[in-house]
Amino acid sequence: MKKIAIITGILILALSIISTCYGAVSNNIKAKFKESDVSDTKFKEITITPYGSKYYDEDDDEEYTYYIYLPTGYFVEAASTSFIADRNGKYPFTVYDGKYKKTFTYIVDDIDEIEDEEDNEADEIHADFKLKYDYEKKSPLFYMHLDRQRQVSAPNGNFVTNEVNYYIDNLENNMPFDLSIDVEGKIYNYKIIKSGEFYLLIHISPVNYNDYSTVVEYFGYNFTNNESYEAVPAKDIYDDNGNYVVLVKSGNSQHIFNFNITGIDYRRPNVDLSLVNDDTLSLEAEDDFGLDYIITYDGKYVDIDGIEAEYSHSSEIKYVGEYIFTVVDKSGNRTVETITVKKGARTPRSKHKINLDVHDFSGTEKLFEDRGSRYEKPDEQKIFENILPAYMNGKSPVSFSPDSSISRAEMVTIFCRLNDLPYDTSAHLKSKFTDISTHWARDYISMGSSKRYVSGYKDKTFKPDNNVTRAEFCQMLTKISSYKSLLNSLPASNNIDYSDIHDHWAEKEIIKIAGRSLVTSNSNKFYPDRPITRGEVVHAINMLYGYNPSYLELSFVNSLYNKYYSFNDIAKHKYYNDIIISVVGMYREKIQ
Repeated sequence: MKKIAIITGILILALSIISTCYGAVSNNIKAKFKESDVSDTKFKEITITPYGSKYYDEDDDEEYTYYIYLPTGYFVEAASTSFIADRNGKYPFTVYDGKYKKTFTYIVDDIDEIEDEEDNEADEIHADFKLKYDYEKKSPLFYMHLDRQRQVSAPNGNFVTNEVNYYIDNLENNMPFDLSIDVEGKIYNYKIIKSGEFYLLIHISPVNYNDYSTVVEYFGYNFTNNESYEAVPAKDIYDDNGNYVVLVKSGNSQHIFNFNITGIDYRRPNVDLSLVNDDTLSLEAEDDFGLDYIITYDGKYVDIDGIEAEYSHSSEIKYVGEYIFTVVDKSGNRTVETITVKKGARTPRSKHKINLDVHDFSGTEKLFEDRGSRYEKPDEQKIFENILPAYMNGKSPVSFSPDSSISRAEMVTIFCRLNDLPYDTSAHLKSKFTDISTHWARDYISMGSSKRYVSGYKDKTFKPDNNVTRAEFCQMLTKISSYKSLLNSLPASNNIDYSDIHDHWAEKEIIKIAGRSLVTSNSNKFYPDRPITRGEVVHAINMLYGYNPSYLELSFVNSLYNKYYSFNDIAKHKYYNDIIISVVGMYREKIQ
């Protein structure tokens, strides 16, 4: 009995406190709600009109007003008021007539929001996907196989199918191509990157909104051979925009993809809220992916745009309490910023103090939860863009062999890679050469000879394993049509009269190449019929393309080399910089 009496006393005291602060709960107060669309948005405007107070006098000509507490805890004195709902949930409105109060909750459930991962798995879809290459159309294609016939929406149309074939035209080196496939409402997002003769397929999983990151999977391809390529890492986590590096490798070769990812926005806006002149609230917001709108403490929708925005609220601040603003970016990430006015307000009134606690509804705070990790303006970082993919491999995982000769097959392969020829694995069947049918470079040889990069011999042989001489290399550079403009843009830098090139069959070509210092000699002899070395080849090619990397660019290239390569025979070589560019690729610093 004593316990019951104590509990009863506590309840009476609690009700007394509620009654003193906010008024006793009344069943007489009622409310009408009206929902309407907010123009050019998916949001809803909720309008509440209270009625039924026993203090209401039907004979009074004046409109009866209430203190109406909005979901933010801010109150207005009015007969009716509105609030903008920008997400689904229960929105509490508490009505106070001077003595009694009552909380009403209005449910909004038809605003399109990001689905939870559990909802995405409600109807599980099984899909296999990969990149292929159509050798007749000379085009890569994305292929997806589904578990059954399903409604599919792709860039090339809408159809019911269990197979998707999407051709990808005009892929540019190291420029990620975005592809989205909608399978019965489930979105599959991919990026496809081409780097020379290598391709990288990136499968991007849905965002994990628990930690605001995305798991991605990598798949490597090279359509000039039948080797399988392993991606390292096989999976990665994207938690922000920036530079990502993936290595694809097989038993005989490897290639680095270094690319920049943009368009990721998990971070909520940075918001600074302040009280100006003791009666006006001023807000500054920043988000590098673009701001979208503000929901003010008194329920107004304010459209904003740009990566930075300033906003001054026109309503004068009258009461002490917490004033809540919600700022949202164009990806739906939201920052809820609260400022507490403790002094300077003109009419401090404790029982009308602005606070979420005025509502008899425990879920109020969920309407004002931040979404996304806090935005911090990133430090300016150096971004390096790949302007030409790697075109050389080592002779083994531990050696580049810079002073070794280079074969005719290796040379034509390099030219095919540099000039981005479409692949044709049946090119050798159309070839006139009689000695390449089982050679590893047979398709390169066939493709390259059709472009007149390298000529065969009168006996219909190509002699793929013969060494390329210095004179032959000079002739090759002058014969390739796409190199003519590059050669013409290089000024002649020396005029050495080599004694051993007079009346040589390649005299003219040697003078043109040697005069631009692409291939040189340390004496007055050029030695035209000696094999050219691998180091001399990459030096000439890099000079031809105008590669003169800055210190920062060379440091970046060197960092990639040190991470993925370890040749033991190039450390002190005079062409060290050219060699690492040939195996890693050339990068230019991007001016932001």
